[in-house]
Amino acid sequence: MVLFTTNGMFILDEIHTTQNSFQNVIGGGGMFAMLGACIVSPNQKISKQLKWIVDRGSDFPDFVTDQIDSWQTGVVYRDDKTRLTTRAWNLYGENDYRQFKYLSEKKRIDVNDWLEKFGLDELCGIPFFHLVCSDERANSILDKLKDYDTAECRVFVWEPIPELCDKAHAEEIRKVVNRQECVILSPNAEEGARLFGVEEPSSLQECKALLCKFDDFIADHNLCVLRCGKLGSLSLGERASGGKRQIIHLPAYHSQSPSKVIDPTGGGNTFLGGFSLGFVLSKGDLITASICGNIAAACSIEQLGVPQREGDKWNGLTFRQRLDSYLRVYDLPYTVHTILMALDIEV
Repeated sequence: MVLFTTNGMFILDEIHTTQNSFQNVIGGGGMFAMLGACIVSPNQKISKQLKWIVDRGSDFPDFVTDQIDSWQTGVVYRDDKTRLTTRAWNLYGENDYRQFKYLSEKKRIDVNDWLEKFGLDELCGIPFFHLVCSDERANSILDKLKDYDTAECRVFVWEPIPELCDKAHAEEIRKVVNRQECVILSPNAEEGARLFGVEEPSSLQECKALLCKFDDFIADHNLCVLRCGKLGSLSLGERASGGKRQIIHLPAYHSQSPSKVIDPTGGGNTFLGGFSLGFVLSKGDLITASICGNIAAACSIEQLGVPQREGDKWNGLTFRQRLDSYLRVYDLPYTVHTILMALDIEV
């Protein structure tokens, strides 16, 4: 059985800052999404149901394979010694300056790849997909998956690629989030603002105003999760019978401990991985899913690259320990017991 997969690629990053350079840094939106889900996984039985494809070229380092294997997911390696691993170059400067380019050929993941590597039975039963792609590819994937669907309820969380999040592409994005399938649209706040041609929000109140613009933009049965960086996450639920949508704000895990944030790269993808598994395990509870997302994102931004795992600890803390700290620090009106029960985790 597979609970969750992604069409995001695995990338080896070359990172340059004003002071240092780093090689073979594990990256890619798909990798970070699976990492987030793995951080939330309560045990190996669940983590093995996180199935994803990692393309290994002739230059793939052994230590990277060892690190991925330590997560105990259902990873499927696709080896091709005739090509290089997908690699990218990143330059970071002051004031959030960034340049990015691919250094080798991309190898995308599509429905036919899942069918070949997972098999028909497993593909048909997957309840949750993470998509990071254009509207054209999102539509294509959803169309193809109609032929492979026996899941009781199938959900797609979709990150439109950043360069398409603007007013010129708004109608194409609208069409995806008004399909019959359950689609959770998830831009970050800057992308969401560009989609409506407004300024990027700088306060929680402005983020909420931006979120409300999605009320009539998405179908009544679909949802939106706005990732607001240090301001946390905002979720817009499906429209209830009374015509209202639930709005949920959860603070960022490190909003009161910003010194622990070393590299925010991949934080949004990791959030969505944790959110997705939390959504699946809690059977669609937005609060539980958002809490899981914020905890997962915190782990991924505490260092360059990926967090270190030892047993059930990530960067020295278990999911349960982080959950307890998160609820206490922000005085949230939930208990560790109720969240773990919602995730069907033994307490």
